[in-house]
Amino acid sequence: MIIKNGYRVAHVVATRQLGLAPRYMPIMLMFITDKCNLRCRMCGVCELERDRSAEKELSTEEWFGVIDAAERLGTTLVSISGGEPLMRADLYDMIRHAHGKGMTVHICTNGTLMNADRAVKLRDSGVSTVSISVESPRAEVHEHLRGKGTFVPALGAIKMLRETAPDIRVGINYLITRQNYKNMAEMVEFAESLGVHQIKFAPIHTNLLHRLKHIEQYADLLFTRENMHDLEEQVKLLSDACAKSSLLTTSTTFFSGIADLYSTPHAFRCYAGWAAVAVGPTGLVTPCADMDGSLSVRQRPLDEIWRSREFHEQRKCVQSCDSACWDTTNTELSLRLRPTALAGEFLQNWRDIKFYFGGKK
Repeated sequence: MIIKNGYRVAHVVATRQLGLAPRYMPIMLMFITDKCNLRCRMCGVCELERDRSAEKELSTEEWFGVIDAAERLGTTLVSISGGEPLMRADLYDMIRHAHGKGMTVHICTNGTLMNADRAVKLRDSGVSTVSISVESPRAEVHEHLRGKGTFVPALGAIKMLRETAPDIRVGINYLITRQNYKNMAEMVEFAESLGVHQIKFAPIHTNLLHRLKHIEQYADLLFTRENMHDLEEQVKLLSDACAKSSLLTTSTTFFSGIADLYSTPHAFRCYAGWAAVAVGPTGLVTPCADMDGSLSVRQRPLDEIWRSREFHEQRKCVQSCDSACWDTTNTELSLRLRPTALAGEFLQNWRDIKFYFGGKK
């Protein structure tokens, strides 16, 4: 499997450099619902839910067809999110179907809907990794962002998974905002105390899944020029704390570009549409969640879309994209796929591979 994946990664890197359409699709991002039980201050998914309220989400069988097509494209990692994926009762059927095709399955959740029954179902369906959003070691800061009464359930979800399903590797997603950036370094030790395997830090954006949110609703979370010096200092403290920790975490290169997102964002060769694809709740397929699209798995199978001339035109939009992005999906993946990183950051890449692919099959 490692040799096969190594060949496919090399193929993707080569086709991206040449601007050609890749044969393989290593990663599929499944946004299975826009519905969410929370109304987080910075998230635009709720706006998506309203915009798509008249459209039916893909059924279980339709998602099975998407997964079957991904298998034909050599997909080995499926990341399921939303909205809140635990709001779909058929989540476990999707996980089981992808797992049965030999794919590693990761889910992203806010954790507040987790209970013993759901933890057992996740364990038994074959999910490999779960990331839960925790925005601070302090309840009042987390709940300022995620809503009242969300802190204890999020921590409870981590505890429940560690006790009920110890083979599932658990991570924390931490969104860096003006309200919690001074808690970042202490969050590393707090995460260790929770027994998680990984913690990822990403700066707040005004695009990606936040793009439909009216900026005045979360302007106090965004960084300004006056915050830049403090942010740089806090990121340095965070990077030092992560270097001393045994937790898997954000890469050194990613840390170095966090503050620059708000001044002069780093340019990088993005692999959206080459290494990964985004499939939305109603079946629209795009290289990146920040892009609008018209190609739907309800009209054509995903593997036909991936190889189509129309989708390759969207890849060309990725080549010319000038959006300010520094996220833990496409940005971090793209940074890891640079030839210098593949060689120079081999150990960290290997540890990340083991996080996603190292569990029981």
